[in-house]
Amino acid sequence: MRGGDHLTAPAPTPIRVALWLAAQGYAVHPLAPGGKVPVRGCDRCSPGTAERPNPAYTEHDGRACPCHVAGRPCHGVLAATVDPDRIAQWWKRTPAAGVGVAAGPSGLVILDVDCHGGDMPTDLEMLLPGVELPADIAPGSVVDGRDVLALLVEVRRATLPGCAPETLTVRTPSGGFHYWFRAPAGTVWRPQAGALGWQLDVRAGSSYAVAPGTVTRDGAYTALGDCRTVAELPVWLARDLERTGHRVRPERPRVALPWRPRTMGGGYVAAAVESELRAVAEAQPGTRNATLNRSAFNLGTLRAAGHLEHDQLADVLRDAARHAGLSGRETEAAIRSGLSAGARHPRTFTGAAA
Repeated sequence: MRGGDHLTAPAPTPIRVALWLAAQGYAVHPLAPGGKVPVRGCDRCSPGTAERPNPAYTEHDGRACPCHVAGRPCHGVLAATVDPDRIAQWWKRTPAAGVGVAAGPSGLVILDVDCHGGDMPTDLEMLLPGVELPADIAPGSVVDGRDVLALLVEVRRATLPGCAPETLTVRTPSGGFHYWFRAPAGTVWRPQAGALGWQLDVRAGSSYAVAPGTVTRDGAYTALGDCRTVAELPVWLARDLERTGHRVRPERPRVALPWRPRTMGGGYVAAAVESELRAVAEAQPGTRNATLNRSAFNLGTLRAAGHLEHDQLADVLRDAARHAGLSGRETEAAIRSGLSAGARHPRTFTGAAA
């Protein structure tokens, strides 16, 4: 965003916020007053609720919804625009509507750090799957997404806004934060809840974020500090998001021959190894890195129990990953970190033939 016309008014109106964002090139759409859900363009587009179903609702493809042609704000991100005339028309009709910002059409990747509390994972490895965590994490020191993000920053020896680079940061009504970033040129990203870490979500692609200045029944979304510019996604964070499957890469045509796993071990061990390797080899686009990471961890637990050798496991995991279309340093890192993490949680075989 440009730095000249900041959202500095004590209580900017929704239409002013929407027009200001659109002027910076960020596509917006209205949210139902007091809520976070996109408004519907007409009766046929809303299914209603279980208690009060809408008899006029007609199931249809949102991308071809006639509301768009008619200029109505239907289906959220699919209707988002930077057209000031259309925006003015929308908010004239519903002045109290909140402002949603479509991440993908706006070229944004927004890190959503939740502050929901609740029970943290009993397995500390699941705080940041695939990341080698410090060994001295104190009990009770991780309460919510803010602590998980702090762990990731510490491990990567990195910084987040507030240090360098500065970027627009929004506090949510629950006490969480939205860090806004520009997607690097030529890259496409997808949303995935929790893939990066516990209470760490990503708004990208077909998802949206609530703009600062929007007030809901739970409270207001507030821009912190004076920064109204949006920095490019830091390289270190982009690497982690790519590792966890958030980056969309064009599919290259390839001939996938039937994959045959190599037999390792016997009985339960052999079956467990084949199951994990098959999961990696047959993983679908968008899930491959995460599947490799998880399977490496699971096989690492077998290694720790003394049934298999590290080099053997790494070799067969590479073979399965190559079949799925994965290779390179990130694949090696996922295998290495997964096996190491699994080794710290040896599997037992009570009552099973190993």
